[in-house]
Amino acid sequence: MSKTYILRGLGVVSSVLLLTTPAWSWGHDGHRLVAKIAAKNLTPDTRQKLAAILQTDDAGLDAAMANAATWPDEIDKSATGTRDWHFIDVTVTAPFSLDGLCPDHNCVVDRIKEMSDRLQQNQTGFALAQAPDPNQPMTAQELSFLIHFVGDIHQPLHAATDGDRGGNCVKLTKAIPHSTTTEVHAVWDVDEVVAVFQDLATSSPTPASEDQVADALFQQYKKAGAGDWEKASVEDWAHESNDLARADVYKKLHIPNHTAAPGQCATGIAKVAITPTYLTGNVPDTEQQLMRAGIRLADMLNQICQDTGCQASPAGGSHN
Repeated sequence: MSKTYILRGLGVVSSVLLLTTPAWSWGHDGHRLVAKIAAKNLTPDTRQKLAAILQTDDAGLDAAMANAATWPDEIDKSATGTRDWHFIDVTVTAPFSLDGLCPDHNCVVDRIKEMSDRLQQNQTGFALAQAPDPNQPMTAQELSFLIHFVGDIHQPLHAATDGDRGGNCVKLTKAIPHSTTTEVHAVWDVDEVVAVFQDLATSSPTPASEDQVADALFQQYKKAGAGDWEKASVEDWAHESNDLARADVYKKLHIPNHTAAPGQCATGIAKVAITPTYLTGNVPDTEQQLMRAGIRLADMLNQICQDTGCQASPAGGSHN
């Protein structure tokens, strides 16, 4: 579905470009897209329960989920102790393995499982190291984290590293037109999502709207039908993202192997050039990842919210 185009007129996607930051996987709009795709595939019972958790009604659920999707990036990650929850640094220089990469469960894989279990079992007592700002009810926090983290793990550079903090240490040789991105991680957070908005535009050069993109990606899923990828585990999701990072980032950009201590940048990392051709070449994989994240999130929510799961105000459920 990818088109060949020159990235121009993208300033109208102001919500994407103004939020360019390496801390936001899939950027602001990418996370909102995942939430809105998921909302389209929820059962009526799940929608009712999630609307109660987010203090809205069915008509407002899609927008409420999209807003919840960005909350984990809006709070102070250091103060709340959530900084390491958004990624898992799996090296691209050795065969894929998660062994030893999630100390104290502080990685995206284990936190997805934690939030899912808490919502399904109606557990109480969830609290962060410091009260988040903006604050919200306990169960809404858990749901927001789950929505967000499922998006995170589908961003290839949130499950990969090459001694470069998931591409955060790899700077660009020159600026991308109409973008403030300065390193490779943010290219995938923001600029690849901008390319998707442009790819799905109905009247170039004006990018498609958020709702148009969410609907188009959902229709891609409906047209193709369910596949084995829907049955994959959370670990499989990380593996898929790591494979894409190896192919679409490190191989395509000819980035050599580096080593560094966890959370550190290796020395001597060369800058790379990001071209319009590079961005458009990754559009099919970016669209796939956004769509899969949305559908997998919906599948997970439908499963955990059935029967007695996903009570807005748990009482008498399992405790920590």
